[in-house]
Amino acid sequence: MARKKHPRPAKPAAATASVSPLTWVLLGLIAYLALFFACDMPGLHQRTGKVFPRITLLLMLQPQDLVDIWCGTPAEIGLVDRLPVLGLAGGIVLAGACLGWLLLTLLGLQRRLTRLESLVFSTAVGLGVVSTYVLAVGLAGGLASRWVFLGPGLGIVGSAAWRAWNGGLLRRRAKRQAAPMASSKRENSDDWLSPHWLWLAVPFTILILLGGMLPPMDFDVREYHLQAPKEFYQQGRIAFLPHNVYANMPLGAEMFSLLAMVVAGDWWLGALAGKTVIALFAPLTALGLLAAGRRFFSPVAGIVAAIVYLSIPWIVQVSTTGLVEGVLACYWFLAAYAVAMWWSHASLLSLPEGEGERSQLMLLLLAGYLAGAAMACKYPAVLFVVVPLTTWVCWALGRMPWHRVWKPLGAFLLAVALGCGLWLGKNWALSANPTYPLLYGLFGGKTWTAEKDAQWNRIHRPHDFSLPTLGKDLARVGITSEWLSPLVMPLAVLAFFRRRPQPLVLALGAYVLFVVAGWWLLTHRIDRFWVPALPLAALLAGVGATWASDLPWRRTLVGLLALGAAWNLLVAGSVGGGCSGALVRLERLRRDPDRLDPWHAYLNAHAAGGGVLLVGDAQPFDLDVPVVYSTCFDDSPLEQAVKGRGPEEIRDGLARLGVTHVYVHWGEVERYRNTYGFTEFIQPEVFDALVAQGILAPLPPIGDHPGRGYRVTASP
Repeated sequence: MARKKHPRPAKPAAATASVSPLTWVLLGLIAYLALFFACDMPGLHQRTGKVFPRITLLLMLQPQDLVDIWCGTPAEIGLVDRLPVLGLAGGIVLAGACLGWLLLTLLGLQRRLTRLESLVFSTAVGLGVVSTYVLAVGLAGGLASRWVFLGPGLGIVGSAAWRAWNGGLLRRRAKRQAAPMASSKRENSDDWLSPHWLWLAVPFTILILLGGMLPPMDFDVREYHLQAPKEFYQQGRIAFLPHNVYANMPLGAEMFSLLAMVVAGDWWLGALAGKTVIALFAPLTALGLLAAGRRFFSPVAGIVAAIVYLSIPWIVQVSTTGLVEGVLACYWFLAAYAVAMWWSHASLLSLPEGEGERSQLMLLLLAGYLAGAAMACKYPAVLFVVVPLTTWVCWALGRMPWHRVWKPLGAFLLAVALGCGLWLGKNWALSANPTYPLLYGLFGGKTWTAEKDAQWNRIHRPHDFSLPTLGKDLARVGITSEWLSPLVMPLAVLAFFRRRPQPLVLALGAYVLFVVAGWWLLTHRIDRFWVPALPLAALLAGVGATWASDLPWRRTLVGLLALGAAWNLLVAGSVGGGCSGALVRLERLRRDPDRLDPWHAYLNAHAAGGGVLLVGDAQPFDLDVPVVYSTCFDDSPLEQAVKGRGPEEIRDGLARLGVTHVYVHWGEVERYRNTYGFTEFIQPEVFDALVAQGILAPLPPIGDHPGRGYRVTASP
């Protein structure tokens, strides 16, 4: 008897169907977010002495904590005193925007740009020119008169207003050939995400603005970002500062503080106004991302990129603390933006041949100038901006005959020189080294020595190239860095999982990888060196947001944006945004003991009419009295005055310095010796000997503060 065969049961549809791409994306997002919120937050570690994952911030932060952070203890709200700061900063930005608009109109670029692009590029270019003008005036010794700035500024604003009033702006808008909103190769032109979602960026803009107007707390800001302009203002000119190596580097962003000091006639008010201008570069970059997303990809990409960038706690922090990475990021991104416009030729396809070639040259001039402006902010821009963008231009021109290459390439490099050349020339004239203190082996340099160069290189070059270190550092870039956003990396990765990634997406990805590689191989690997590349990553995140447009993904993206923005706002508005005391009166913050070194407060009150010699302490910005100091890389004034000298010679040396008090910060001396290096001459025994010789008289200690103060005694 034949065996009866039973039909095999059919598999359920869910078992036979392959897993949808959206499912894989959702699983990846969940895994990334789980790891992200499980990572340690060092800020909580430092405050509590225990290791806490990020997510515990929700449990540890109480409403009263936020009140204390924003309003101080006791709480108060006093914002009226911000009006002079805001007015001065706004005037600088307005003058820069008007100047840039006039320059771009003169170059004929306004007809090739959208209104938003015109606003962004005009402001960036104009502020770059303003910075260079301040440098030129400072080198000429013209910082004694505010009218050398007010006169041209009022003239520029008036000229722009006159041109607009006479219909020039309106006629150009009416006649202009509509600049395309995206390249002809754009794959996804949907606009399903409403521009109303840009309101998510508003709280971060407010945070950045309020934080930008606060007195500085960051070490580098009080050491040179604001201290160098203060010294230039007080001496009436920009000169070589042998005691502060950082003040002799390019300070393009710091020129806004110097400008504000001269116009206001007050170094304190000017410093806050310049710090506010620096902060405003972050929203300017976000507007640039909005415009770039629209032009090259889709409105959705622009909206998401702007929200993602402005909400990154790293961006909020560097912008509010007075660090210049936000300025560098803006110039960097806009330079790449201009090169991308030139590369795509999207806005030039409909132009006659002659006009098209001229417009291409103008775009390269724009890109080159912005790359030079980036280099005028920080030397690393040579590696991360000028070199890769020059390579990009050369590669794009590679198939052209040489007689057609030299003009566009020459235009780009000439514009780079216009953007940063005066800084290099200034250093060459004042220190005999255009890249002071770098490239000492090639150029040498005033006051710099082989020992100092070795000390500098030992600190600023990487040493550990092991695989575990590589993995740890790459994890910092992707997920563990304390002030990173949960939105950037997962969305940026999705940009490469579209069906046919655009060449520009691949170029941006290669650029970001180049930055990470250069950061790891050639720098001392602090996070701030890769932070200026975040606009590129944010634009990729905007593209990644458009990898799909079906309803499930739309809902996922909206939820992700809301979650990420809420988390970033919590972090930036509490432990990671540099906004402590954002609503407190400025005068109270200026004297706040949580911000001001108690010895600085003492010296401000008791050293009036004299001067202070700082030893180990390289943050003299808050001192109202004349200061003699040095960084750990420069010669110690005390060592020069004391070493190998007798009592009378020491007295004469201190008298020549004009100091009546000496303050040594032993905590900083110890920190330097454990990190950067510090002269071994400075020891407690030296001060004990000076006291025994009757040259110094010790002042009573202040609590358990590691610093000690001394009064220079009168001659016997």
